[in-house]
Amino acid sequence: GGADRYEASRNIAKAAFPDGAPTAVLSAGTKFADALSAGAAIDGDGPVILVKGTASTLDAATKKLLTDLDVKSIAIAGGEASVSAGIQTDAAAIATTVRLGGADRYEASRSINDHFFTEADHVLLATGLKFSDALAGSAYGPRIDAPLFTVKADCIPAATLAQIEELGATKVTLLGGPASLSAAVENLETCK
Repeated sequence: GGADRYEASRNIAKAAFPDGAPTAVLSAGTKFADALSAGAAIDGDGPVILVKGTASTLDAATKKLLTDLDVKSIAIAGGEASVSAGIQTDAAAIATTVRLGGADRYEASRSINDHFFTEADHVLLATGLKFSDALAGSAYGPRIDAPLFTVKADCIPAATLAQIEELGATKVTLLGGPASLSAAVENLETCK
């Protein structure tokens, strides 16, 4: 637990990685889509730590946690509208840092998966507009070594489908019912 979601995420990271972690992801605590793709992608190699993304600097408690975990690489999930440039600068003073963002949540999802996956025979798709299906899927993805892509409810961005094909995926699992992902998504139809 903790006083808020940020302290809770730090406490979870400490409990899950008592001997440290080679990598960590920083993600905005008020937006869910980037964290969900990152949670599936990091595959248990390190924590996803929630930060106040609009803050101009990285908070002292998170800096200490990253140092205590002896993190060697940090990924920032989302663009500067999600996690500020100041937070990225502070993270870069602790470990090698890369931003995995994009113009929207779908491009950020592709960027996150591109960073963590070079191939995958199975991928997961979840709506980028609601968090519950992707939250459950972020635990499933590492079990089957599958990236989780957030997509629109009624179509798949063409660049996302192209990336899925480039990964060599032959199996796609939709997370959620037809109210979350339409038959068009099930048929792998791209957005017009």
